[in-house]
Amino acid sequence: MLPKSTRIPRKLFKPILESRKYFNSEHFSLRTASSEHVRVAVSVSKKVSKSAVIRNKIRRRVYSEFRNIISTLKPSLYLVVAKTGAEKVKSEHLRSELADLLKKR
Repeated sequence: MLPKSTRIPRKLFKPILESRKYFNSEHFSLRTASSEHVRVAVSVSKKVSKSAVIRNKIRRRVYSEFRNIISTLKPSLYLVVAKTGAEKVKSEHLRSELADLLKKR
């Protein structure tokens, strides 16, 4: 899990969703907005899975990948939204898919 100082509070979700800068991959969508610091949030809807255990597992796996690459990111707000099927992604594929999304940015 990332430290609280690098996570995005719920009150900043609205500006990110309104920023219109987004990039899509097969299992994730990345939304960005300008900021002075690097901050990350992961959103997993009940449409992805009704089970909270699975939603939290997806969230933890994505945060874990971001923990490894957060020092290389440009200052911005990053919101990762999981799509249906994200729970089936293997760790190598998850890493490459998130890296591709961040390269598009």
